[in-house]
Amino acid sequence: MGLKFSNFGKAKISSAPDGTAGLSFTVEAGKGILFPVLGTGDYFYGIFKDASGNREIVKIEARGTDNFAIATGGRGLDGTVARTWAAGDYFVAGITRAALEESLSNTNLIALGALASSADALPYFSGAGTAALTSLSAFARALLSSADAAAARATLGAAEATLIPSGTVMSFFQAAAPVGWTQITTHHNKAIRIVSGTGAGSGGSVAFTSAFASQAVTGSNSATTLTMAQIPWHTHALSVYNTAGVGTNPSGGGGGSIQGNPLTDGGTGGGGSHNHAFTGTAINLAVQYIDMILASKN
Repeated sequence: MGLKFSNFGKAKISSAPDGTAGLSFTVEAGKGILFPVLGTGDYFYGIFKDASGNREIVKIEARGTDNFAIATGGRGLDGTVARTWAAGDYFVAGITRAALEESLSNTNLIALGALASSADALPYFSGAGTAALTSLSAFARALLSSADAAAARATLGAAEATLIPSGTVMSFFQAAAPVGWTQITTHHNKAIRIVSGTGAGSGGSVAFTSAFASQAVTGSNSATTLTMAQIPWHTHALSVYNTAGVGTNPSGGGGGSIQGNPLTDGGTGGGGSHNHAFTGTAINLAVQYIDMILASKN
């Protein structure tokens, strides 16, 4: 946005501005293309002239093909006087003092022009309208001249082959291997174990989702035969009757009485085996997990 220039901008006036205050005119058909293309905020300086050598500098703020619009207050500039022009006179997009002064008065250009150039130095703006120099080494120039990212990494000594050697295996939390990597599928449905020794080993026999799933606990203990020493010692009481007297006689006699104090046998114990059935609460080992993939650098 700003002051514009063009080469060979010269054409005859087709429809002149209205007197000394008119702000629009046209040039001969098809010649408008010789003048600057103007966007929003753009402008250029032009010169009206006739066969008698009269001149007027104006400021053009818009152009539509062969139609021109002069800015308000843009007549009779740079020491010239607004005049009445006629069809057949010329309009030229020439270099004027006003255009040169505007260009050269740019504070950024002035700041850069004030720098004392030297080898291996790069100018930069240190503030609004101020500039300075900084050193630019051969290495920095080589980096700046790199054609693409790959060339820049090579200049830095950080090429992909150097950073991550081919054959490197890494895990990734994503759906597929990234570009430049190949997914390894020999390991599937396994847990990851961290070791302090040599890595890249594997083991186990049960798949991850099979081992960590809800499983019921049921069964019985093994049968156990108790020895005599293991059975609590116990006895059984005995009653012995004589055949004299009256009363009940277990031996079928005519009655009798208990002979002496009650007796006991010599003690006894079992000798068979037994078991105890049991049931338990199901153990849910379906732990939460994330799926990782292994990929090898190509």
